Amino acid sequence: MNNSSPVKRSSRGISNYALYSEAQSPDDPEFIHIEDIKSRARLFDWTINIHTHPRMYQLIYVRTGQVRIHIDGEERIEHAPCVITIPQSVVHGFEFGRENTNGSVITVSQLVLLDDQFQRDFPFGEEMLRTAQVVPLGDHPEDTAFIEQVIDQLNQEYREGRTGRKQMFEWLLYTLLLKVGRRIHASHRGRDEDHYERLYRELTQLVEQHYREHQPATFYAEKLHTTTTSLNRACAAVADKNISELLHDRITLEAQRMLIYSSVPVSLIAYDLGFSDPAYFSRFFKRRTGVAPSAFRDSRDRA
Repeated sequence: MNNSSPVKRSSRGISNYALYSEAQSPDDPEFIHIEDIKSRARLFDWTINIHTHPRMYQLIYVRTGQVRIHIDGEERIEHAPCVITIPQSVVHGFEFGRENTNGSVITVSQLVLLDDQFQRDFPFGEEMLRTAQVVPLGDHPEDTAFIEQVIDQLNQEYREGRTGRKQMFEWLLYTLLLKVGRRIHASHRGRDEDHYERLYRELTQLVEQHYREHQPATFYAEKLHTTTTSLNRACAAVADKNISELLHDRITLEAQRMLIYSSVPVSLIAYDLGFSDPAYFSRFFKRRTGVAPSAFRDSRDRA
């Protein structure tokens, strides 16, 4: 979609919020927040500019209307009903249809999702907690009815101060995430995860933690108690690439994010991404994308 409105760029990087337009707290309290889309979107002329939530997970349910969704430089228009999931630190923004759009935004501290029991028991961690998802529900009325019922109960618990409110809210949230996870899982996978899919999933989780360190493939093999040959086979089976390409793609993606959504100088982006020489970073980026970092930024500004 090329007819998007201009995206605001911050001179200090991508805007970080706990809740949109609210300053990041110095603490990271364990909390859950729920509100309807209209209550916040109307304050900003129905446009939520590009930002991230470094320690928050969001689930947006669009009950009526439509929304233009911006996630990591990609855009799409989705009509209600649909669910959008935004894991922590994913760059995102929304342009909601005026007046006719409504639904709910649920924001959860990452601490809730890092609970040991939740991590151990939740079966859709890869789909739900690490990758942003857009889940159309128009062809699934039974799932839509279930999701609406749970969100209505969440709203009720949020408004009322009954005994056991926190426990009930967390139980309802877990139920909601399970239902959405099933719908995502059904749309993405027609078969059980095999050995290489599991290994690839574990590898991408580890890459997310260490890609700025420019560790070699042997580092990841040792951490995962396997061989570089197995890692390359897993990457080829799942993503049609080798582990070096996976590592380089992750660095390139972060560089593109910073070039698009911030006005930070290219040299500082290079240092932030673990390059000791900005000139080498520029050559690396050009090999991966076909253009120099400054040209890439200029082309996105003109788009």
